[in-house]
Amino acid sequence: MAQMEASRYEAELKTLMRLAFILDAAAEGVLGKGAPAMMYQSGRDAGCSQGQALARTDDFDEALRTALAEGEEVWRFERWMDPGQEDNWMESNGRRSTWLVFGRCPLMNLGRTVGSNPGGLLCQAVHGYMAGAMESSLGTRVDMKIAHCGPRACKILVEMRV
Repeated sequence: MAQMEASRYEAELKTLMRLAFILDAAAEGVLGKGAPAMMYQSGRDAGCSQGQALARTDDFDEALRTALAEGEEVWRFERWMDPGQEDNWMESNGRRSTWLVFGRCPLMNLGRTVGSNPGGLLCQAVHGYMAGAMESSLGTRVDMKIAHCGPRACKILVEMRV
């Protein structure tokens, strides 16, 4: 019985991955050239809405872990410092920023499984969602910008207003 459940779960997961690929591939044709910005903003709005239920915190790492509630089974990330940088945080023009490198994410698996492009529209929506959820938790504007997306890792700049 457990084997049949696992097999059904795997088949449903593969189907969901295929549907996600279809949405990722088709959305730009429907939304046009502004699709990445629209997907980021839509994800951000959803994250802000869902983030209202999150506990308030001043701790960036706690807010990020809370926004990625599925945990290390789904997400693996670390802070990144450029060579010569002395601290995780950089400050400039009233903004505080830090780098994150994601080594595990469902969308990377999607790319390897069904061929979706790293950094595509679903990535924009997910980054918007994370930014919105963190913003609600931290109480300050948060933005995420893709610096690099590839099949093995993505490097994201996280900016917050000071």
